[in-house]
Amino acid sequence: MGIFFFSCENTITDIPVDINYGVVINEINYRPSIPGDWVELYNPTDGAISIGLWMFKDDNNDHVFTIPEDQIINPDQYIILCEDTLAFKAYSLDVGDFIGDFIGDFEFGLKSEGDQARLFDSNGQLVDKVEYDNSAWPIVPNGTESTLELIHPSLDNNKAINWAASNGPGTPGAKNSVYDYER
Repeated sequence: MGIFFFSCENTITDIPVDINYGVVINEINYRPSIPGDWVELYNPTDGAISIGLWMFKDDNNDHVFTIPEDQIINPDQYIILCEDTLAFKAYSLDVGDFIGDFIGDFEFGLKSEGDQARLFDSNGQLVDKVEYDNSAWPIVPNGTESTLELIHPSLDNNKAINWAASNGPGTPGAKNSVYDYER
């Protein structure tokens, strides 16, 4: 397995900070064989979290998708941010009956050779960031493409060891296929 590089910093001062908003980047699809890039957010807390006007960016600060103002992510809920909602809807019906909400359309894609998935609150403070490299994707034995899944939302997603390729084509809006029940 390759290496993931993760970091968090205050976007104004570049000083590392430890901010815990509760919302976790939980699954990422950047594979071109799965229609439309998408990122799954998950709320593992016991309370609803308002994510309205939060911003999703890749490694380019000019690529910004602003989450609709009234968006709330309830406890134990998933929300998928999609590059193309029509492609995502067709894909999600093909791979399973997922119940997560999805919103989009962000007007940029996630690069397959390596990129970042970054989430900022409405004040521009970094909430979560995952930087990936395509060399980190293990080869799936049956040849199916996979997504990148966090093995448990309580783990530090700043450590590559806490991520794995999905078993199959991903689990948008549902518990990850590589979920570690021992955590």
